[in-house]
Amino acid sequence: MKSILLHLGTDPQFESRLQGALDLARFTEGHLECLQTRRVPAFLGADAAGFAGSAAMVVQLMEDEARLAEAERKALSARLQKEGVPFSFTESLGDPAQTLVDRSLLSDAIVMSIASSDQRELASTLAAVVTKADAPVLAMPAHATRLEVEKPVLVAWKPTPEAAHAVKRSVSLLRQASRVDIVTIDPSGTGDLPPTAVASYLSRHGVRAELHERSSGGASTADTLLGTAKELGSGLLVMGGYGRSRAMEFLLGGVTRRLLAASDLPLLLAH
Repeated sequence: MKSILLHLGTDPQFESRLQGALDLARFTEGHLECLQTRRVPAFLGADAAGFAGSAAMVVQLMEDEARLAEAERKALSARLQKEGVPFSFTESLGDPAQTLVDRSLLSDAIVMSIASSDQRELASTLAAVVTKADAPVLAMPAHATRLEVEKPVLVAWKPTPEAAHAVKRSVSLLRQASRVDIVTIDPSGTGDLPPTAVASYLSRHGVRAELHERSSGGASTADTLLGTAKELGSGLLVMGGYGRSRAMEFLLGGVTRRLLAASDLPLLLAH
C-alpha cells in the first residue's frame, strides 16, 4: 500500500484517521495523499431580479472557503513535515463521496472515519465509498489513537467476492502482522472457497494463517466478530464491505452496517 488517500476535514474524527493514515504510511513506507474536498454552494432563492446578487454571494462564499482551505493546508503541512512521511495535497470541488471514489482508481487505500449516527454526512460518505471505491477503505474509530498493525489481524471470512477482494488487497499488511487469524461465524459448509483455500492462498504470499470457527449463539455476526477480535487481541479487522444494492449505498448489509456503527476496532473493508 504505497499510495494512501486521506480524507481531510474539520470534523472531530479527523485526528483519529490522520493517526491511522500516518501509521499505515510508516508501516508500508507509503505516500500520503491528502484530499481536501469542498462543495459548490447552491444558488438559493434567485429569481430574475436577484440572480446577480445570489451569484455574487456564491462567489464570495467560494472565495471565503478557499481561504479557509488554504489555511488548513498550511497548518497541516507544517505538522506533517515533522512526521517523516512523504505527503502531498489534492483539492477538489464537488461531492466528497464521488471525489473519493474517483480518486480511488489510483489509490491503494482510503482512510476514513467510523461516524456516529448523528453525523449523517460522514456516515453516508463512508457507506458510499465502501460500496463503490476501487480501493479498500481503512475506517478508523473516532477515539482511536493509532493503527496497531503490528498486532494480530483478524480476517472475517465468508465465501464471497467481497471477502476475497479484502484478503487480496490486504496481503501487504498481512505479511507484516504478528499473526493472521481467519475467522468464520456459523459456517454452513465448505463450498468452493473454504477457509483452508484462503489459508493456502496467503501461504503462497508468505503469510501463515490460523483458522477459527465461532458460533454466534444467538448474538449478531458483527458482535461475535468484535468479541472474537477482542479475544484474539486483534489490532485490525479485515472483511468484505457488503451492500444490498450497488446503486443505493445507504442500504448496506446488516453486518457491515453494524460494524460501521459500533466497532471500536479499525476496519479494512473492500467490496
